[in-house]
Amino acid sequence: MRRFYILILAAVALLTGCDSVGSDERLIEIPPATVQRNVLIEDFTGQRCIFCPAASQTIEELQKLYGADRLIAVGIHAGPLAIKSMGGVKGLRTDAGDVYYKYWAVPNVPKAIINRRGGVLQKDTWAGRIYEEFAQTTTINIALQCHYDAATRQVKIETNLKTLSDDVKGRLQLWLVEDSVVAPQLFPNNKMDKEYVHNHVFRAAINGEWGTELTLSSMRTHVEHTSYTLPEDVVPGNAWIVGFVYNDSGVLQAVRQKVSLS
Repeated sequence: MRRFYILILAAVALLTGCDSVGSDERLIEIPPATVQRNVLIEDFTGQRCIFCPAASQTIEELQKLYGADRLIAVGIHAGPLAIKSMGGVKGLRTDAGDVYYKYWAVPNVPKAIINRRGGVLQKDTWAGRIYEEFAQTTTINIALQCHYDAATRQVKIETNLKTLSDDVKGRLQLWLVEDSVVAPQLFPNNKMDKEYVHNHVFRAAINGEWGTELTLSSMRTHVEHTSYTLPEDVVPGNAWIVGFVYNDSGVLQAVRQKVSLS
């Protein structure tokens, strides 16, 4: 009997030694896991735009700060100050670029859209907007793999996508982008540099101007296989595939992958 009372007293002491927990405090909500957020800047530019080289320099400085794989830049030559190739002059304007220029109602260049949020922005606001976007989180993970066949100039792209939380509806966009493109560029005082080096130049929308519709699930990895033949005037060693997922709320995640390491 004495042993029974000792057990009772021990149980009472244990219960009274614990703090009471309110019914609304017993379940702690755990936030969804996130992955590193990258930022996409769509730089609208033109070879006859005298202020565009300075805008490109601004982007390069920001990429030195954040890293070119985290701040992913795409230079879209479009609008009246962009030119197409003609008469032996290399032009960088594309039909797809003009579609984007018109859709976003870009008033003039240089202008940029950052993660497709906040509208069309002037150069002096880019740094602040990029900083804000890096402060956001994402649950979308994208892994790109490129397999290039030099004999056929065909690149096979495998895109693995997954969300770490709730299902996400959106579109996957794949773009061809090229660095180190030598082509004319106009500067202030109408100075023309015929050997100007253009970087992160938008060359083509690989899977259409608005990409591929998809739904991502946390239960499985979504895999897309895409084959694309590089245009003859694109240097494989300077080419990148930029992939991003977007929906009405903007760009959720962006990555880039080199086409060929040779």
